[in-house]
Amino acid sequence: MGVLDANPELVERRFSEHLGVSVRLVHRRLAGEGLSDETGVCRFERSDGDEVQLVVRVFRPGTVARHEVHPGRLHRLLTVLRLSRIPVPRPMWFEESPALFGGPYSVVSWVPGTAVVPWSPEGRQFLATAGSGPIGELFCRALSDIHAVDWRAASLRFLGVPGPGRGFALSRVDELEAYLRRVRADPEPILVDGIGWLRANLPDAGRLSLVHGDYRTGNMLFDGPRITAVIDWEFAAIGDPLYDLGWVCCPSNRMGSDLVCMLLPEDVFLARYERYSGLPVDRTALRFWVLYHQVRHAIMWLEAGRSFQLGATDDLRLARMHYTMPTMRRMVADLLEYA
Repeated sequence: MGVLDANPELVERRFSEHLGVSVRLVHRRLAGEGLSDETGVCRFERSDGDEVQLVVRVFRPGTVARHEVHPGRLHRLLTVLRLSRIPVPRPMWFEESPALFGGPYSVVSWVPGTAVVPWSPEGRQFLATAGSGPIGELFCRALSDIHAVDWRAASLRFLGVPGPGRGFALSRVDELEAYLRRVRADPEPILVDGIGWLRANLPDAGRLSLVHGDYRTGNMLFDGPRITAVIDWEFAAIGDPLYDLGWVCCPSNRMGSDLVCMLLPEDVFLARYERYSGLPVDRTALRFWVLYHQVRHAIMWLEAGRSFQLGATDDLRLARMHYTMPTMRRMVADLLEYA
């Protein structure tokens, strides 16, 4: 079951209850289907004659990195972020019950804009052009704004507060090692080497901030020269802001491009971030987080292949990920400077 298969009468009844007005479902479509969840757009006609579009995200069990995702916490975070300057969709409600769509689901307001697929030819072309315009600046400024959120005043402690100094890095490496043990079927010496290097080079967090956890061009809505929304906050945490910068600069977010996130030269991105945040970027600590994310990404690929092999999913994209593991291992080896 999913957004397209749910009983329309039940959808109308439940949404009418939440919206406080009778609605009729007139159209629904998939807006995108990531490796973990299904996202659909539902258009309703209200009894007063107006129309409303809502985005429904259905959280499915047993998918990639599901252990890191807490749907109810994600909805709570969006509720807080609506009061900030960060562009996010307006959260409407969250339901734990899978009765309607086959899994827990959240509903947010529809926001104009398009989410590009960065590794598609069209996505690469759009981003390479957009980087030299306002979007290139907005990409850096939005990340600075995320890290500037006063998470204490915003009562974001429910995301978890790591220990001081190396506490955040240590907890992430511990989780990474446990993740690898859980999903690997065969020895993975390169990934084990990567984790060993990380454990030997834990950086101190210069400060703690709200981190998005998956900040990249694929998790934004673009409308002309604007970024209308930063989406997909399921990996958000309180931690070292360099965690986000490391993911932006990770080889997996370049896929052969000279541009980070296929948008900007790395030195331009870092200089702009420093200008907007007013803080220098520790390049040594940044290298740690780049390697961390590359190892983590490779482990996610392992989990995807294992899920397909065990019959937990029939998504052919996950099967394809399994066969690209040599590329993922090579990216980690390159960062470890095996050559």
